[in-house]
Amino acid sequence: MRKTAMRITAVLGGAGGIGLAVAEALLEAGDFVFVLDLEKAEERVAHLFERWPGRCCFVACDMGDAEGISRAFARIGAHGEGLDACINAAGVIRRGKFVDVSPDELGEMLAVNVNGAYQALQAATRLMIGGHGGRLVVVASAHGLRTTAERTAYAMCKGAMLALARALAVELGPHGILVNAVAPGPVSAGMQDAASESRRRWQAATPLGRVAEASEVARAVTFLASADNTFITGETVVVDGGASVAM
Repeated sequence: MRKTAMRITAVLGGAGGIGLAVAEALLEAGDFVFVLDLEKAEERVAHLFERWPGRCCFVACDMGDAEGISRAFARIGAHGEGLDACINAAGVIRRGKFVDVSPDELGEMLAVNVNGAYQALQAATRLMIGGHGGRLVVVASAHGLRTTAERTAYAMCKGAMLALARALAVELGPHGILVNAVAPGPVSAGMQDAASESRRRWQAATPLGRVAEASEVARAVTFLASADNTFITGETVVVDGGASVAM
């Protein structure tokens, strides 16, 4: 039996730009947050423990390592309070022309962005099934819907995750688990070089004339992951300032 009424959430890629903003928003909302990321990233989230002592926990997790994912979620399970929401904001991008992407680059993106995400969501779901339901939110990318040149492998991976979110919404709905995706365009704290041609094209096509702040993406994610979301599932919320409909 749960000892506290506090919601328990996990953020994969929680030390990255969007992931960190999501973790901060969840902590502001009163959740207990497990921040999962590479071991070397722990120092990037040290301020969370100072601001919200006892309300967050860093768990080392390499999304390219299946055993590491299992260990990370075993640690969450051992906490004994269940899991209310899991947000996957982890990912890697390797840019290049379609004919030049190497097997190693493709393998890395598939391992982290697809295989690792699938396994992590599986592990999160096992902690939710049989309990009181939960929320899964996949942070994908507008590249999964509309894209630019030299993003083939990344767009493929993110398109796969959008499809996974829809499929999981159907399968997990009877268990009280709502599943949605958020598809950001370029983000000021994201992985894309601010001076890149792709960033320039996205921003020029955006009716709002700028790229998103990580906090703006985080607000969409945290609503979908919250108890306030009671009937939205299987949807993709695009957070790109209107760029994808104007391009």
